[in-house]
Amino acid sequence: MQPNSSSQSLWQRSLRASVLLLTMLCTAACNSQTTGEPGAEPPPKKLSRGTLISLGIVGYNYTNRYIDAFSVDGAGGGNLFVSGPSSGGGGTVCCANYRSGVDTFKVTIRWQTAGCTYNERFSHGERFYDIHHFFKEVQVQVEPNIPDNPRYLEVHIYPDDRVEAVVTEEVSRPRLILSKDRADRSPYPRCPNGKKPQE
Repeated sequence: MQPNSSSQSLWQRSLRASVLLLTMLCTAACNSQTTGEPGAEPPPKKLSRGTLISLGIVGYNYTNRYIDAFSVDGAGGGNLFVSGPSSGGGGTVCCANYRSGVDTFKVTIRWQTAGCTYNERFSHGERFYDIHHFFKEVQVQVEPNIPDNPRYLEVHIYPDDRVEAVVTEEVSRPRLILSKDRADRSPYPRCPNGKKPQE
């Protein structure tokens, strides 16, 4: 049996009213969880002093040689190609530890600066050798302006072996805009007597 037009009309009006009510409730609930522009993320909560935070490590290589490895307080930061106009040279690697609210934040940076080759051998007409890497290590005072929502520890390695470290909310553009054409791809020299140097 088909409903008459007046009961069908009443049913449609009730359905529309229910949908409108649900839409209004959902909108109110969503808006109570955010501030600012519609769809914006809620602002970060203020971190209490002493909160331990894991920061992503991001390296910037302003030298003219590939850096095979670097670390922050012993945590591996990966490898760093020479930086270009839009890239620092490496990706984000986990993690450096930071305690919120500390007055002095220092980190120990260790990075590969050079190398030499040893144990030369040939196989199927190709030359192979091992590389001994030389490293430098410095303790760096992290720049003091720590943002409210710290997410990254950026390590900037300069050609004069100067190193700067800064905590950021977003990954920054390189501090020096350099051409990637400066990259020195020449082979490392042979180690003395063709042997691995003593540690």
